[in-house]
Amino acid sequence: MVEVLESSFVVPSEPTATETLRLSNIDQVAPPVHVGFVYFYQGNQAKDFFSVETLKASLSRTLVLLYPLAGRCVVGQDGRKEINCNAEGCLFVAARSDLTSDEIKFEPSSELQKLFLPSADFPESLSLLVMIQVTYLKCGGVVLGIATNYVLIDGCSAFYFIQTWAAVARGDVANLIPPSFDRNLLRGRTPPRVTFNHPEYTTDSIPAAAPKCCLTAKFTLSRKQIQSLKSRHSGGSIRISSFSTIAALVWKCYCISKGLGPSTQTRLIFVADVRRRLSPPLPKTYIGNVVVRTSAVSEVSTITSKPVHVVAEIVQSAVDGITDDFVRSFIDYLEVMQGKILHSTLELAESDLRISSISGLPIYEANFGWGAPQKTSGAVAPGKNNVNLLDELGNNNAGLLMYITLDATIMPLFEKAFYEELILVDTENKGSFSLESAGTCSS
Repeated sequence: MVEVLESSFVVPSEPTATETLRLSNIDQVAPPVHVGFVYFYQGNQAKDFFSVETLKASLSRTLVLLYPLAGRCVVGQDGRKEINCNAEGCLFVAARSDLTSDEIKFEPSSELQKLFLPSADFPESLSLLVMIQVTYLKCGGVVLGIATNYVLIDGCSAFYFIQTWAAVARGDVANLIPPSFDRNLLRGRTPPRVTFNHPEYTTDSIPAAAPKCCLTAKFTLSRKQIQSLKSRHSGGSIRISSFSTIAALVWKCYCISKGLGPSTQTRLIFVADVRRRLSPPLPKTYIGNVVVRTSAVSEVSTITSKPVHVVAEIVQSAVDGITDDFVRSFIDYLEVMQGKILHSTLELAESDLRISSISGLPIYEANFGWGAPQKTSGAVAPGKNNVNLLDELGNNNAGLLMYITLDATIMPLFEKAFYEELILVDTENKGSFSLESAGTCSS
C-alpha cells in the first residue's frame, strides 16, 4: 500500500558544533523509543505542494539551529547515554500510496504507524533522533509522519521542533526563539539530597500479567462538560485544574469497571511537564526531557464512593506537590540510583492507571506553507491501562479527545460508568464514544 520512493539523511546546511551533549538524569531514564505523530494535508493546486526539495532544504536549515537533533544517541565511557553531535542527519523518507484519505483512519494504531512512519527495524535506528516520512496519497493529499527519540525529545521539545521546521519552510523566521540545550539547568546537587519518596521510579520489576485482549476507545469531552464538572467544586479550598477533574473522572470510572476490592490501594500515575515548576523556570524552548512521573494514591472505596469533584482534590493535591524541591529531589534520586532504574517500571499493577496529557501543546501548528493540517493523530495507541489526552482539532472552543486502552471485558463497564457521570452534569449531551481498535492483545 506504501511504496518508498527515496530514503536519505538530511544534514545541517552549515557546519555545526562537533561536541558531545551530556544527557540529564531525567533523559537517562526516558524509554528509548521513537514517539510518532502523523499529519494529513488536503491537496491543493500549488505547483510545489509538499515538494520534497522544499521540505529537505528547510529541514537542513532547521538542523543548523537544532544541531544535536542531527546527531546520534550513543553510550559514553561512563555507561551513560549522550548525544554525539556529529551532523550525520535525520532520516527522511519520501513515499507514495494508492490509498485515499477517506480510506485511512487517522487514529492511533499500529497500522497507522506502519504506513506513515519510517521503519525502525534496522540496527542503528535507536540511535537516530528524528525520522520523517512524507507520503503522497492517490487523492492528491499528503501524510507527514514525524518520529522523535524520547531519549532527548519530550512532547514540548517535539512540537517546538515541528513548529520551528514549519516556520523555516514558510520563511517566517523573524520571531523564532532559539532553543536551549543547557544541561546545567537540570544538574544534580552536590551532595545529592533526596528529600521525597519517588516510588514511580524503582529498581523492582512488576511481574507481567497474563496476556489479554484489549480495546482502545476514543471519548470526546466538550468544553461545556469539562466546565460543568469543574463547577461542582466551586467554593472549595483549593483550585482544581481541568486535568485534575478529567483525571479524577477517568480514575473513578476505571476503579468501578475493574471491580477491585474496596480496601485495595490504587494509584493514578501521571506525567507532568515541570518546566514552569522549577525555580527559576526553564526556557520553554529547552530541548530534553523535563517530565516527571508522580501519583495520587487512595483506597478503591474512596475513589468509587466519592463524587468526582472530591476525587479531583486527591489528584490536585498530587499535582500541587510537584514543586522545585520535589523535582530537584527526583534528579538527585536518579543520581544516587544511577543505572539501576529499570525501564520495566513502565509496567503497571492491575489496580493502577496511568494518564498523560498533551492538551495545551501546539500540536496543530504545523503549517509548512501549504496550509494547516486537516487531520492529525498520534501514531500509536496507549498501552494497557493507559490514557492519553489531547485537544480536539478546531477553535478555542473545541473539546478534548481521550484515548484509553483497557481489557476488552471491562471496556463496556468503563463506558457505562463514564457516561453515567457525565449525565449528572450534562443531561442533554453525554459526549461521543467509539472503539478504535479491537482484538489487540497485550499484557
